[in-house]
Amino acid sequence: MNCLVLEDQQIFLDLLGSMVESFTEISAVFKAGTIEAASKIANQHTIDLAILDIYLPDGHCNDLAQHLVFQNPDIKIIILSGAAQEFVCPKMLKEAIYGIIDKTDAFDALRHCINVIVKPAHQDLTERQQTIYSLIGEGKTTKEIAKELGSAHSTIETHRKAIAQKLNVSGAELIRRAALTRTIQSIN
Repeated sequence: MNCLVLEDQQIFLDLLGSMVESFTEISAVFKAGTIEAASKIANQHTIDLAILDIYLPDGHCNDLAQHLVFQNPDIKIIILSGAAQEFVCPKMLKEAIYGIIDKTDAFDALRHCINVIVKPAHQDLTERQQTIYSLIGEGKTTKEIAKELGSAHSTIETHRKAIAQKLNVSGAELIRRAALTRTIQSIN
């Protein structure tokens, strides 16, 4: 799944991009600060999910949103803006708009909207695997996890391999994603 994030405030754009990248179901995140840059990206890549600010230096997001829907009728769009209460959804976009979020509620509400669209892979883990995944995110070693959970080192290693396989990641990427997931959850 490819995601386009359109936001004219660079620091907010980078934060949103990092958060969206934590979803293993999203294979690529494209970031743009203007409608023109976003249009170029959309012309080169199929966009499945778009997170759009309303007001940008070169226009209103509705024109881009209509272009995105024309290119991919199954696209899902989230409007994320400090002026979210001012957004009036055009009829042709009603099916594509999955959320309208005010920036003051951004991370919690955005995470919820994305969870509705794509169920994070780590939520498919068993309860024990989720516990181990969380401990990995805390930076604990296999030995430390085994001691904390009262399990054998080999049992924890087997769980780590199963988690990595379910998430389709290597061992090092598993640690990075677990830590990122923990960081994002602590922000929320």
